[in-house]
Amino acid sequence: MRIHILSALLVLMLLSSGCIAPLNGAGERGISSPGQTPEVSSHPTTPPTTWTNPFVKWENSTVSLPGQDAELSCPGILWRYILRDALPCMLGREELEVISPLAEELKGEDLTQSAWNVLAWEEEWLSYDWEKAKQPFAKVVIYPDGRQEVVDGQNNTIQTPYETIMRRTGICTDYTVLTDALLLAMNYSPVYAMAINLTDLGHATALVKINGWYFALDQHLPPMDLGAYYRYWERQGSRIINATLYEITQGGEKASVKVLGVVTGEEFLNQDYIMGDADARNLAVSMMNLLYSRFGLEADESLKSLSDGKLPKGYKAGWTWGVTYYNLADYYHPFFHEEYAEWLLSQMLSDQEFAGYVQKSDAVWIEVKIEGEDLILTIYLGSS
Repeated sequence: MRIHILSALLVLMLLSSGCIAPLNGAGERGISSPGQTPEVSSHPTTPPTTWTNPFVKWENSTVSLPGQDAELSCPGILWRYILRDALPCMLGREELEVISPLAEELKGEDLTQSAWNVLAWEEEWLSYDWEKAKQPFAKVVIYPDGRQEVVDGQNNTIQTPYETIMRRTGICTDYTVLTDALLLAMNYSPVYAMAINLTDLGHATALVKINGWYFALDQHLPPMDLGAYYRYWERQGSRIINATLYEITQGGEKASVKVLGVVTGEEFLNQDYIMGDADARNLAVSMMNLLYSRFGLEADESLKSLSDGKLPKGYKAGWTWGVTYYNLADYYHPFFHEEYAEWLLSQMLSDQEFAGYVQKSDAVWIEVKIEGEDLILTIYLGSS
């Protein structure tokens, strides 16, 4: 991210996409000369958000948070508009304490399970704020004497983690700060964030690093390694040009934020796991083990004959169920093997018809196949 000084005046901009974008000072648009005084006054520091019923749900649990956000003592106003300034301020000790009851509820046995749980909860609890994304970009003017003023997009601020939880909505920067905050509150440190330059907009995402691999945690399941994340944006009709990578570690009053560097789009492809047939077989076995532990279904490969219209010997009835998960073979990574098995099974069991067949059955066989970037599951059920 670049800062351009023009006529001893510094101008910082966030693009109107509503998400983080590179600081842009290449044009003269909206730049005030030192002799001009903008008519818009400085945006005041807002008081801490309060909430009458600060309850949050996760699966079958209800979590109670404090009725008021932390009172953050951050200098200036940039921490409300610029990601790199928001991270140390909003990820400090006081803010983490406010959201710690939720973090404790979401924390899993390790970082992989915890990261997965955070994304699953965000999918369930939050929604993207399209109205906020349409607001004008925030433009902050910093004068040589240190004064800071917002001259446009005053309301397009980055939310604190508490604000995003309570409002149940946000844009990419809000999700990024919240995701990192929850993981830090679980005592996982360091965590990471990216300010991404796409071909047509700016974006931001949180990341974790597991055994040397970076995984983007971008609002929805599943986590993606960098190669898969690069192709994800290609499927959206965009392309990653580059990204600034931040490392965030727990600190005292403020978190410690370090710029690790700028990653080019092509460098994303250096971390790119390719799902193989062994992964597919292992995933099928794990899902069958889950069905055995929960419903007592024995694994029986002879049920594959159902695909030919033949009921295997010893069974009175049989059912075949097929589902295709588009692009999931591309997103898969074995570090999240157990989470994938649980997730896929829970999605299928959410279908009442499939759940009914499971209840009638006492045996199962599952095939998982890779076709291109898609994952195809076939489940054979039998009642003896």
